[in-house]
Amino acid sequence: MDWIRLSKSGRDLTGLKGRLIEVTEEELKKHSKKDDCWICIRGFVYNVTSYMEFHPGGEDELMRAAGSDGTDLFDQVHRWVNYESMLKECLVGRMAVKPAIPKGLLPKSQLEQASHQWLKY
Repeated sequence: MDWIRLSKSGRDLTGLKGRLIEVTEEELKKHSKKDDCWICIRGFVYNVTSYMEFHPGGEDELMRAAGSDGTDLFDQVHRWVNYESMLKECLVGRMAVKPAIPKGLLPKSQLEQASHQWLKY
């Protein structure tokens, strides 16, 4: 019940003041500490920092997926849990999708340049 009370309190649990963002893999990796922990589940990124003390498996279990895609780990342990409802106030945004460039469509130099431009994003 304490988690429900906190999530309904109006407190900013995302750290983004209510705005949703598109999260790159590089950005997700930056948030891998107990005091700044983002986890991706099924393409959606959640700031679970505030949830740490309420997680039934404890901080160590959540930290196994810190800064990464925790979908497989989540499904192994509790696929049945309605995380979308439980963590909706922690939603940071969606994972960014890298554009797919078919091989042979661009010369190698342009392909490398396009890849480099993506990394800047």
